[in-house]
Amino acid sequence: MNSSQATLTMALLFALRCLVPVALMFAIGYAMNWMVNRWEAEAEKEKMVDGVATAVPVLNTPSCWSIVGCSAEERENCPGFQQQALPCWLARTRAEGTLPEKCTTCAVYEGRPAVA
Repeated sequence: MNSSQATLTMALLFALRCLVPVALMFAIGYAMNWMVNRWEAEAEKEKMVDGVATAVPVLNTPSCWSIVGCSAEERENCPGFQQQALPCWLARTRAEGTLPEKCTTCAVYEGRPAVA
């Protein structure tokens, strides 16, 4: 083996020993940042309902006023109907401090935690 072959072999071994792990580290870091950005975007999208951020996730459930059978006049005065981005029971509790009796027996409310 002459000196040019030995130099080339040493350079290749150096690249294999040092540069390849550094390149792998940067590739893994890039992939991790990409995944974190994607997860954050998904989490932000889950918080949004019709373009409005909500404190409590809203599930696809029927509206409480259709279950309870509220009249059109009751709907217009109800904070739950006015703030449809929030769960009805949460909007009503925040606005009035308490829930009427007919709201506490509603199926929409019974399956949810009572935090305000």
